[in-house]
Amino acid sequence: MKKYGLVLIVCFLSLQLNAQKLSISGQITDTDGNSVIQADVILKTLNGEIETYTSTDTLGNFRLKMLAGKYRLEVHHLAYLSYVDTIQILNTSSEKLKIKLKPKQENLSEVIIKTKKPLLEKKLDRLVINVENHPVFFGSSGFEMLSRAPGIYRTGNEDLQMLGKSGLRILVNGRLQHLSGDELTLFLKNMSAEDIVKIELLTTPPSNYEAEGNAGYINIITKKLKEESWKVRSGFHYGQGKYARAKGNIGFQYQHNRMNADLTYHAGKINSFENIEQYNEFGESQAKQYYRSYNHEMRYTVYHSIRSQLDWELNKKSLLSFVSSAMLQKSNRPSRNHTFQFQENSEILQEINTSSLANLNYLNYSNDLYYEYKLDTLGKKVSFTTSLAGFGLQDHQMFRNRFQSASQLPFTENLQSNFNNQSTIKAAKLDLKLPYENSTWETGIKYASMKAINNFIFENFNEDKWELDPNLSNDFIYREQNTAAYISFQTKLSKKWQGKAGLRAEYTDTRGKSPTLNQVTTYNYLKLFPTLYLQYEINEDYQMDIAFARRINRPNYGSLNPFITYQSPLFSNQGNPLLRPEFTYSLEWNHILSDKYIITPFYNYTEAYYTEFPLRIENSNETRYTFGNLGTYQSTGIQVILPFNLTKKIAWQHSLIGLYQNYRLSYNDIRQEPKDFFWRYQASISINFSEAFKTEISGYYESSSSQAFYRSANNSDVSLGVTYTFLEQKARLTVNVTDLFYSNRAKANIEYPQQSLGFYRLNDTRRVQIGFTYEFGQQLKNRKTVISASEEEQSRG
Repeated sequence: MKKYGLVLIVCFLSLQLNAQKLSISGQITDTDGNSVIQADVILKTLNGEIETYTSTDTLGNFRLKMLAGKYRLEVHHLAYLSYVDTIQILNTSSEKLKIKLKPKQENLSEVIIKTKKPLLEKKLDRLVINVENHPVFFGSSGFEMLSRAPGIYRTGNEDLQMLGKSGLRILVNGRLQHLSGDELTLFLKNMSAEDIVKIELLTTPPSNYEAEGNAGYINIITKKLKEESWKVRSGFHYGQGKYARAKGNIGFQYQHNRMNADLTYHAGKINSFENIEQYNEFGESQAKQYYRSYNHEMRYTVYHSIRSQLDWELNKKSLLSFVSSAMLQKSNRPSRNHTFQFQENSEILQEINTSSLANLNYLNYSNDLYYEYKLDTLGKKVSFTTSLAGFGLQDHQMFRNRFQSASQLPFTENLQSNFNNQSTIKAAKLDLKLPYENSTWETGIKYASMKAINNFIFENFNEDKWELDPNLSNDFIYREQNTAAYISFQTKLSKKWQGKAGLRAEYTDTRGKSPTLNQVTTYNYLKLFPTLYLQYEINEDYQMDIAFARRINRPNYGSLNPFITYQSPLFSNQGNPLLRPEFTYSLEWNHILSDKYIITPFYNYTEAYYTEFPLRIENSNETRYTFGNLGTYQSTGIQVILPFNLTKKIAWQHSLIGLYQNYRLSYNDIRQEPKDFFWRYQASISINFSEAFKTEISGYYESSSSQAFYRSANNSDVSLGVTYTFLEQKARLTVNVTDLFYSNRAKANIEYPQQSLGFYRLNDTRRVQIGFTYEFGQQLKNRKTVISASEEEQSRG
């Protein structure tokens, strides 16, 4: 079957390549010879239909691809008179067009271009996925949208991965979100997919990005004002699974003269559940012990988030931007747990019934100040950014455990805990960008500091009062400072070759302090992170590029905390203050055919690989989870993305990833070398019945996989979405169904010498959702185009 599938793919691509496309290029300047940036260049057929469309770059250059024929070429810009000409494209056309625009005497309304962007765009150092207006995503969260995007998948514990690598970092409009682990997942789940225009996947990020994160970066580009000078957006979504959820949003944008303002507010109430079945078996065969637990947890969550951005063009050369965001979430999680200890003959030795209530309050905020100064009209500029961000979590839990066994009388214990985390991040960076005719230089420096204060109080209820348990209470303070400098160079080596190289140096100083244990751990290091990109355009329909990068993945403060915390009488957690970062070397070989088919063989090698693993505590029934640098990890694989247009109205998108995983791990004189082959197939079919009515069905299937000691079972998901646009495209009604066959489950097994454990998790993933959005606005005259402060970050590469 694999051979037949490969032959089918090759045959299809061969047919697609028969229709050879040509290209024309050119440069647009004004009457003084200055480059015109962000001019709209449109190629139309003689009957007025748009054939293709692009915008000029920082040097005024553009390039269009089309079949041979006769076309009408149009160029539009707010500050210049429009240019229109009829051109003939021949098979031998190679002339570079030189177009001069005359300045306007007055500003006219902005030209509105309605053209459908391709779902996928491959740039030198990133893959761009245009997700705007895909109905299957409406009503979904940013996390759900990312987990269904080509090239991205999530593990059983909800970690997002790209090309077989974990450790993702998220940017929003080019601005880093200082989150990791559960905080990052929570942030994405509270983001609405309808606010997202496109996502950029940087699996081997260039040197002007931080080296943190083995899997690279995902840059989420959100909607911004284009046509109107003011706009109001509103929406409401209701979803029904086993339990109900409702989300609403309202946003306001204003742009006039030198000012651009954007304010967005989201709120929601989500009711859901989680069922987990766990097992744990350990010991010699003659004295083996068995445990089973069944946990049901309800989740009642209310969240609010607000984001504002103000861009102010001080003059023609200077731009000042301020971005602020905050998110507040409150969640109540009552649960019941039933745990059994029994023998091989199924005789129950002990039974533990636990009822608990968790109240969580989460706050995340960030403030960014950005200043940009243009050195000339060719795109040379210097920028300065300063950032203050923080997040906090308050988690109050109450437990009631009732123990029953044949050997002693039943007894009950009441416990409670209070966890408080406060983290603050301060950062500043200076960047310089120098584009020339055939090359671009970038350099910059950055300083960042992070401080996290972790406080955990555990109390027992004894004789009608709560008493502090000093053996289970803990304080932990973690500080990290990072100083970095980078240089990057991009050039066109020849007509068909272009390259980009960079080097980043980072010095990191960390200090972890546990006042409870009177223990201080420090660690500092200087590391270099090179990046390299080479792109070769063989012909109009085939180009390939090679990308190489070295990355770092630093442990979070939770995995460094040496104190012991207990989940139950049988399970505990302990961090490792001696845990060190892991480093990954990544190599990718991208092949792009007909500007839409992407085939990427890749290889990743991680040294000082760290992961969580369990330890059996001698002379007890306790299993303790901790972290360690246990060895190395290698993955070799290939990713294939194939978008097919079956008809003018039906598009069929495929993506397939397959990789061979190889671990070499060692701990406590135990050596293991888990090896596995993992593959994931994802597809979507979109049908445009008309301009107003569209539908899309998407789904994926992934095989079982290994992640260190964990082996996850296979998983699948199918979702369906329908959208109807009306009221002159200002209103939109959507209906979708997620996890149609209720097959999205998480199951994992872990095997150790003399011990095996695992879990099966079920969530409220099958839902019917209905949503309505409406936007309105008004366009004002005499306004200028304002470039957003994040425009540079969005367009890099």
